Amino acid sequence: MAKTCHYNSPKRDAQMAATREAILEAFAEQLSEPRRVDLSPRDAAERAGVSVRTVHSHFPNRESQVAALGEWFDHHIFPDGFVVAQGPDDLPRYFREIHSLALGSPVSRALSLTVLRWPEVRQKRRAERLDAIRRAVKKIGAPRRATQDATAVLLGLSGADASWRMHDLYGLPLKRTPGAIADVVELIVENLKQQAVSER
Repeated sequence: MAKTCHYNSPKRDAQMAATREAILEAFAEQLSEPRRVDLSPRDAAERAGVSVRTVHSHFPNRESQVAALGEWFDHHIFPDGFVVAQGPDDLPRYFREIHSLALGSPVSRALSLTVLRWPEVRQKRRAERLDAIRRAVKKIGAPRRATQDATAVLLGLSGADASWRMHDLYGLPLKRTPGAIADVVELIVENLKQQAVSER
């Protein structure tokens, strides 16, 4: 009986990685198109210079496309990773860091323009981070309504699109937006702490 030989081919692995990257770039470009409501493997294949079969071999269904895009965006925006908020007192640090990192990547600019058209990618990318913010705010122990209000505001400030809006619409220099957002977060946390004390 003949043995099946398995071997590693660095060249083949590099080609596969390059093909995967090209397909994901093609999918990401689709998100910026006006009136685009879904991803098209056929369009991605054409942009990436591969066959539709190759696209499906890397990403067999919509779920795998969305998951891979989420990872692709985070890899390009946060190449060295990030640490989610570890508690209430860590929220200003987290907001300052996440906005500084995001503004350093041109991908975040594209996302700020496309995210409303394709919220599913955003949800999958940010689920862990948003849950950490919710837990940190809840831990303060402020009254229920204040906690809900603060959580909504902080979640609204948690994406790079908040920084881009402050720059594009209100003229705040990009280099100052992470600090400005972190200062607001700190004020919100301190206010919640005061309300928590007065409830006791």
